[in-house]
Amino acid sequence: MKSTKFRVTAILLAAILAAAPQVHAAPSNTGKSTTAKSTASKDSAPVWSVNLGSNVTATLEHADVWQQDGTHAAVFTLNYKNGGRSPARLVSFFPKLMSGGSVNAANPITKDLAKKRIEPGQSLRVTYYAKVDSGSMAGMKLVMDVWNPQVKGYLERVGSYRLPANYSAAVAPGISTKLNLGSTPVTVQTESLEIIKYDGKVMAKVGMYMTNHGGKAWNDRGLEPYLVTASGSTFLLQREAETEGVLIQPKEKKLVYYITEVPSYLKTAGLRFSWTEHDETLKLSLPVASFKLPAATAPQWDVAAGAIKKLTIQGVPVNAQIRQSSLRASGDQGIWTIEMAFKNQGKKSVAIPAYEFALKASEGSLHPYTSDNKAGLSLRAGEEKTMLMEISLPLELKQDKLKLQMIGTAGAAGLSKQPSNSTETGNESASGSQESWALPIAYFEIPYQTERKASIGVEYGAQSAKGFAYTLESMQRLPWQDQDLILAKLRLRNTQESKSLPLPELQVNVLADERTGLSGSEIIAEEQGSLIGPGSSTEVYVMARIPYTKDIRSLRFELFTQQDTAKTPFLTMTTSGMTQSIGTLEKGKPYTITKIGKRAEAQERRTIIYEGVDSDIVYSDFILTSNEQRRVQAAVLKGYFQSTDGKIYEAETIQPEASLQPGSKQSVVFWARVPKGAASELGLALGTAMNGSKLAETDKDATGVMDVKKMMLNPIRPAVISGLTQLDWYPYNVSVTKAVGHLQEGSSSIPLNITIDVKRSDSITAADAGHKLILIIKDTLGQTQERTLTPGTDIQVPGTRSMSIELNDEEYKKLQGGWFQLTLVDEFQNERITLGSQTYNLTFQQAVNPFEER
Repeated sequence: MKSTKFRVTAILLAAILAAAPQVHAAPSNTGKSTTAKSTASKDSAPVWSVNLGSNVTATLEHADVWQQDGTHAAVFTLNYKNGGRSPARLVSFFPKLMSGGSVNAANPITKDLAKKRIEPGQSLRVTYYAKVDSGSMAGMKLVMDVWNPQVKGYLERVGSYRLPANYSAAVAPGISTKLNLGSTPVTVQTESLEIIKYDGKVMAKVGMYMTNHGGKAWNDRGLEPYLVTASGSTFLLQREAETEGVLIQPKEKKLVYYITEVPSYLKTAGLRFSWTEHDETLKLSLPVASFKLPAATAPQWDVAAGAIKKLTIQGVPVNAQIRQSSLRASGDQGIWTIEMAFKNQGKKSVAIPAYEFALKASEGSLHPYTSDNKAGLSLRAGEEKTMLMEISLPLELKQDKLKLQMIGTAGAAGLSKQPSNSTETGNESASGSQESWALPIAYFEIPYQTERKASIGVEYGAQSAKGFAYTLESMQRLPWQDQDLILAKLRLRNTQESKSLPLPELQVNVLADERTGLSGSEIIAEEQGSLIGPGSSTEVYVMARIPYTKDIRSLRFELFTQQDTAKTPFLTMTTSGMTQSIGTLEKGKPYTITKIGKRAEAQERRTIIYEGVDSDIVYSDFILTSNEQRRVQAAVLKGYFQSTDGKIYEAETIQPEASLQPGSKQSVVFWARVPKGAASELGLALGTAMNGSKLAETDKDATGVMDVKKMMLNPIRPAVISGLTQLDWYPYNVSVTKAVGHLQEGSSSIPLNITIDVKRSDSITAADAGHKLILIIKDTLGQTQERTLTPGTDIQVPGTRSMSIELNDEEYKKLQGGWFQLTLVDEFQNERITLGSQTYNLTFQQAVNPFEER
């Protein structure tokens, strides 16, 4: 019965092979075995090649074993090479693994099942697996049988190879090995092993170099990394960065770090890094590659003052360095300002993780840096960016013994698994929970340096890689409505000898007395976004608002750039609270606007007082002359009147909207209502109006003022001119050229005929300021009446026009003659100035008796 079953099986197998005439059995006279070409190489790598017949050979390339769930899965890879003229079918070859006296059939792993034959002149790699009893391949024997119907049992042994007793699949430390991973040739080499003790935990951190020699990007996502102990215990490693898999571009070499938590009593001798790959069909994790790790070292976290900490982030080299630090006092607290610079030394962009920073005192306390912005920096290749930190701690601590602690996060996305056996774990069960660990990156020494306060007129060196030296040229405190404006003028100079530097779009925070942020802080810089040439300078103004009642001892200006949520410091400056007094122009000197495109001069023409009953109006008329070479929109001027005892009267501005041709002029008026008697001792502070960070336009409300100068005024109360010729109603001259009145005997009415001539006194543009020209008529009885002279109706502006006015009163019938008086008045905001007055005689006409002979 058994014999019959065997013959049937043999016949069926012979039929299968007969259908493949290209497969030839190994001739029986070749011998029963082919030995290994050599024993073990110096690193115990397997070296075995076996002749399978018909010029087909198989070479052993890799052999390893992996333990999981009490089962040992051994794998080995054979490279078949067909030097014959016909295809060779894999079904003719029967590799086996012998362990401890038992023979274990080896089968292709799932992804190699589709490999059926080796074409002539081609090679084919096939990985086999077998379940064995031992956790080590050392001393195991590999055998190869081929189908041969001419031998008993139809299988002929053509080769065998016993792995050396000292065999290990792990590559020696520092030796690079080229692997075929996912059809991509990748060279792998160990770099480092660090044992980190921090916050009551012990971590193992493994560094591996990987180089992609393929033509497309490669990712290690399908591989599971493990830390393996000498006794066989395994710890699943997590990628320190790029937790979804490390992407390596073609020809790129990347340093990749893996990390896991280990027991404090772990023996570090003989540790290995291993990759496994899960075969879902077989429900097995199979070993892919193994590497012996170098001797464990402890990390060096201390960084000397001014030194660079070299980091590798996502495989990209990055330098970290404290560029500047300074201490200032605020009450009982010391406030450290620390500028941390990161420079990308690699050839591609990298994102800096959101590290946690804290000041560590020698007394043991930690003082963390808190920020609203948790996003890290993004750096292009070769780019440097800085982050500015302010950290406070009690002044009673030793400020000259501080370190800046930089903490990173490792893990967070991989699975943290306990070892699969009990050698190091005390039989703890495996855990699949996600974990992350906070680990030190560096402890930077901070040199003790108090913050200097910027003095006016002194140039200070560049604070950052931006390369601009800075000078505080002036700092003023200016009245503004119910607040004051703080206006600081900075000069930035490009210190580069041959390179232009871009002036970025800047923002600013202004802090008074270390605790009060000032509202409305703005940057005014005409050349933002422009290149500043080597050695050239540019002006930047900082403007902020403060309650006018608040005294300040110090001001801190923080200039920065903002991109998305990332804030990059540009310049930080602290000054005393002392501000400069406003410069006073010499008498007769004009106010000069130097802003390119707005250059002009404003010269006082006349300041007059409109006297009222309870208050007066001070009214200053200026002539603004354009100094530009093209037609431009004039700068908007803003002013306020100031008394000798410091009282401020905000001035209203009346300015035309029309553009100015080169050399042309316009009238600009400043006026304010002041208490009685105050107008005679006022000065005018005059500046260029701003709206946000730009010069204000005539149709926009001003939000600030800059380039303020003060000039002393000589307000006058114009004398009344006797006569009505060439009266100054600026920018016009008004004259009454004819005034005739007739009195008819016995009539109750007096008709008047008045001719008024209006001429422009100057070639100037003026806005409608709301002035009214009032004609007051006083008759011979002492009675008065008023008439507002409406342009276009009563008067022509400019031009000449006559008008007729009739005075009516029954008392006129009794008159035999008389006079009338004309007075011209300029009315502004319901207050008046008399321009001139003149009296005219009436022409008397007697009544005619109709019965009197002619």
